[in-house]
Amino acid sequence: MQTYGVATLLLSIVCMFFIFIDYQSIAKIVFGISLLTFSISIFLSLIEIRLSTRAIELELSDMEGLEDPSVMEYLRKKFDRE
Repeated sequence: MQTYGVATLLLSIVCMFFIFIDYQSIAKIVFGISLLTFSISIFLSLIEIRLSTRAIELELSDMEGLEDPSVMEYLRKKFDRE
């Protein structure tokens, strides 16, 4: 994910350079590639967030009083008791 994010920033800089030297057609292509890498980066970030959330839920599932391995349910139960 981070690789695609860095590639997006570098391609954006290259795109700005081509705009600066007045190569509009090349700048459009580079910008399109930059948008594609940004989309891939965001998609991979979403997958990583979902995996991390599931890992936290699994870690918390063995705690006492947690029948359903859901972080939100655990927090709701915890704060309702106090």
